[in-house]
Amino acid sequence: MKKIMMSIAAALVALSMAAVAFASGSFSGKVTKIDGAKVTVKADKVPAWVKKGGSVSAMGGSPKVLDVKGDEVTLRFGKAKAEKIKADSTMQIHEAAGDELQGC
Repeated sequence: MKKIMMSIAAALVALSMAAVAFASGSFSGKVTKIDGAKVTVKADKVPAWVKKGGSVSAMGGSPKVLDVKGDEVTLRFGKAKAEKIKADSTMQIHEAAGDELQGC
């Protein structure tokens, strides 16, 4: 019985740590501007891991970070994906996993 309780406690600790790690690798913001494939998102606070030239995960794709100015991030999506994004909508942005496909 003691082993079962310890296993359950260990699983709960691991699950809570995973949730904290996932939450720190994402943020949300409001889409303020759409200019072709460029989409600008304004957040309350942009995390330090968001860097110009890097990639993030958003809207089911991997847009490139074109610019970071204060609380605004400009992303470059594919044209088809950018056309589906609406101004004043909320966008979730996640840290890129690092194992995403790259072009040839």
